[in-house]
Parts: sequence; structure tokens; C-alpha cells
Amino acid sequence: MKLAQEFIQLPILFDAEKLKAEVNAIPRSHWIAHHEGFKGNFSIPLVSVGGGNNNEFKGEMACTQVLKASPYLMQVIGSFNEVIGRSRLMGLEPGCEVPLHSDINYHWYKRVRIHVPIMTNPKVIFHCGDQQVNMQSGEAWIFDSWKYHTVKNDSDIFRVHLVIDITGSSKFWDVVKQGRVPWDLEYNKNFGVTHFEGGTKQQVMTEVYNSPLVMSPGEVDYLANELIQEIQIDNEGKESDAVQMIEKITRFCQDWRCLWSQYGLNRKGWPHYHALRQAAYEGVMKYDSTVLLSNGTPAPRMFLHCIIDSVLNVEVESSFNVNQDIEIPNSKVDKPISRNALCPCGSGKKYKYCHGHIS
Repeated sequence: MKLAQEFIQLPILFDAEKLKAEVNAIPRSHWIAHHEGFKGNFSIPLVSVGGGNNNEFKGEMACTQVLKASPYLMQVIGSFNEVIGRSRLMGLEPGCEVPLHSDINYHWYKRVRIHVPIMTNPKVIFHCGDQQVNMQSGEAWIFDSWKYHTVKNDSDIFRVHLVIDITGSSKFWDVVKQGRVPWDLEYNKNFGVTHFEGGTKQQVMTEVYNSPLVMSPGEVDYLANELIQEIQIDNEGKESDAVQMIEKITRFCQDWRCLWSQYGLNRKGWPHYHALRQAAYEGVMKYDSTVLLSNGTPAPRMFLHCIIDSVLNVEVESSFNVNQDIEIPNSKVDKPISRNALCPCGSGKKYKYCHGHIS
């Protein structure tokens, strides 16, 4: 999510020692390696799809058994009084880093991530844009994930952060307005600590609907307009390519609206939706090295990760009451499934890396 500042510290403090005690009580075997193989990066799911041991974004979220057995972690997450999405403990081994990246996919475009450092060190530095901070134990921070960011652990400890994903209610953004940034004059003002409250069971509200089965034309238009505005910001000297890409995005939106008016959420439309998004992305791939976003990312990447990947999510079908009056073709390869689901060919790879590969 884009923010007004690279880093904002929320006006909240938690009991760092109590958090450390709960984390240390979790068996080391619960830590799982990063799903993309980043060296030294580990996590423990706390709120996940179905409360399972997974890193999925789409589907009904629930508290994991690890979180249920950790009352202060539960209290910290619940204290924000927000609807909670995928949330985890994230570990970073000594001498390792979180690779430099920008979050441009659908999940992150309108979600904010709260960081609560638990085990850290002055040599653990979080970089975002041209700013950097050392987040101290028990603090709560948010950052601009649209800008390129990285974390470097040059200490000799295993760094652990609690990370909480939310969309953010109006009350949350009121709290953000009371926060501070490291370069403000009032940065050193004191915040009160939220201590553990024993004897009470904290309630955590978790996401039920976080991905559309078939995205509505209005949301497609909104995301496309955001992308078009980004393309128009910084493509001087590349006007021809930028104009052509904008034209292709606009045509995709027009054709999506026509399909939606005919099929809505019905399975009958899924093959048509899938064919349209496939053709639309293939039509803009050639601009990957010429048309850029304001953060320096190739514009077709946002088109893929924020729109194309997200307009059809058949794995969340069970959450919707849909009129399914025809069968989808039985082809193991051609069946139009979510790009993040396992490919039905049986390879064990995600569809987007297998028969749905369009890069």
C-alpha cells in the first residue's frame, strides 16, 4: 500500500519480554522456510487460510493452533480491533536479508502490514525507498510497501517480527494520524505499553472474503485506472509504448464488462474470462522493458499481479452462492483455474508456473 511516508510508527507499545517468552516457547520445528526459497527467511503462520500451515492469500482465514496457544500474541493481534488477514511470525537468520522487492499484487495494493518487532538488534535495518529504520522490540510500525524495500540482519541474532495484514478501518487510519516518523521533531515522545491481560480470551476477527470469484467491472476499472495513472507519471520519451499499453488495458476493461454482463459469476463464463485475461497479458508483455511504474517496476508486472492474476479466483468458489448450471471441460491442462492454484496436470507446480505460464 502507498503511504504518505516510508515509515510510520504507531502510537502503541507492547510488552517485548512477554512476546519473547511466548515466541521462545514455540518449538523450532514450527518454523518453515520461505516459500520462494529466500536464504535465512522463515515463518510461522498465525492467521492463515483455514487456520492451516500455509502461506496462501485467498480464502477464509482462521487462527492457527500456534496462535491459539499464545495468549499475548492473540491479545496483540486482537488489540487493533481490525479484520485480520494472513499474519505470521517472520524470522531472519544472522547475516541474511529479505531481498529487495516491491509489493504490487492485488493482496497488497490496498492492504497494510503492521510490524511488531519481538527479537531484534540495532544492526537489523529496514530499508524503504531512501529511508531506513531500526524497529525496536515491542514497537508497532507500518511502511510503504509500494516502494522497494528490504531488511538486512547484520547482527548475530535470529530476528523475529510479528507481522499483521489488514485493510484498515477508518478508526485504524485515525490511529495512524497519531503516529510519528523517525525524522519528525516529536519522534521521541512517549507511548504507553499494552501489557498482558490474563484471564480474558481475546477475540480476533479474521477475513472471510478477500478475493473475488470473478472481479466486478467496477473494481477492474478502478485498478486499471490506477495502473494507467502510474504509466502516465514517468514514461517521458516512451509515449508511443505507453499509449499503446494504455489502449490495450482499456480494451481489456471494456471486454471484461461485456463478459460480466453476460455471465456474472457463473461457471459458464470462466473459460471466456480466462481466455480474455490470457490474451490481454500476452498483448502487453512486449512493454516489459520500456513502460515503467513510478517505483521503477515494469508496468506489465502490475497488470499481471494486480489485475490479471486477480480477476478470476475459482478456488474461492465455495464462499459464494453461484448458479452452476454447466460443467467445465474435463481437460487436465486447459481447465481455467486460478493461476495460484496447483496445475491440474499433476506436476505439483502452481498453474502460473506450469501450463498457465505466460511470462
